[in-house]
Amino acid sequence: MKDVWEIPDPEFFESSTASKREKKQGKHPTQKPLALLERLITAASKEGDLILDPFNGSGTTGIVAHRLNRSYIGIDNVVEYLELTKRRYKEDK
Repeated sequence: MKDVWEIPDPEFFESSTASKREKKQGKHPTQKPLALLERLITAASKEGDLILDPFNGSGTTGIVAHRLNRSYIGIDNVVEYLELTKRRYKEDK
């Protein structure tokens, strides 16, 4: 595995964070691309594992964990971001 990852996504915009589609339900200042979290979670866990994200933010980690059949606990102290996570999760189902 290389130490620099290239994650091609035709929907990336200038900032190279998350695609416009991924921010449809709302935005978080440090939102990561789903493809990045997919690679990290796949490399660091196996199906059925529990993923803990103490800085939930927009919930990208949880969405990918669910897609990859992992359990997930996300913690955040900003209600607005937890609501964003719920909207994204419902849309992803």
